[in-house]
Amino acid sequence: MFIGRIAVIALALLAIAALLVAVVLLARRRGPDSESRPLVLVVGRFVAAAYACITLIVTLVTVITTLAAEQVAVTIPVREFWPEPYPWIVLLDGPTADVTGGGFRSADVVLAGLGIDARAFLAAGHAVQGATFIVIAITIALLCQRLLADGGGFATPLTRAVTLTGATVAAGGIVWQVLFAIGGSIASEQALRVSGWTSENAPGPDQQGLDPQWEGTPYDPLATGLPEPTIFAQLDFWPILLGLALAAVAFAFRRGERLQRDTEGLV
Repeated sequence: MFIGRIAVIALALLAIAALLVAVVLLARRRGPDSESRPLVLVVGRFVAAAYACITLIVTLVTVITTLAAEQVAVTIPVREFWPEPYPWIVLLDGPTADVTGGGFRSADVVLAGLGIDARAFLAAGHAVQGATFIVIAITIALLCQRLLADGGGFATPLTRAVTLTGATVAAGGIVWQVLFAIGGSIASEQALRVSGWTSENAPGPDQQGLDPQWEGTPYDPLATGLPEPTIFAQLDFWPILLGLALAAVAFAFRRGERLQRDTEGLV
């Protein structure tokens, strides 16, 4: 059901985007100054503005859902784990390749009863992620609007916007990953931690070596064979590279703005 809702939302967003593009194309075709209004700038402005609005709505809904919903979708880290068949099972027709290393390190799950601490970090991650994408979209819309304006060229507000966007992408891109990592690790602890169990048939430390199935397996009184929680954070550093690229673009804008003022002074 969750996947179905996501699919419906995705189709609705695609339909809205297609409708916006169609409206833009019709407006451009009928406009008297269509020759002076490049299609890529017209479409880019509308799509960026629409994306900013849609992202704002989706971000607000996601944050509220993460904080208040009974069930929360989250990616949790798992101590490297690979399920093994029970010792009393003999596979008659199994896989042709053996897994000798590696395993699952994360799981996409829907959790009920998630604590407010994990919810807060996950909601903050969604908020920062959404805000970063909104800032990028607004900057693209402003850039297209400036280039579409009569005599549009380099301007100080646009240069500042690009500089701010670069800093936002570099900082926000790292911050939301850290927030998601903390929230996911807390959720992993709450969903997978087992503090004790009981069984009448569990082998003791002196009996474990008598069964060939248990040979070489260290005795752990808390081991259950289930996935175990862990702390895991994988950071991608592309936001920093993108932020540096935007900072370089802002520097080029500042230089172009300076040259433009010098040229106007000569005229």
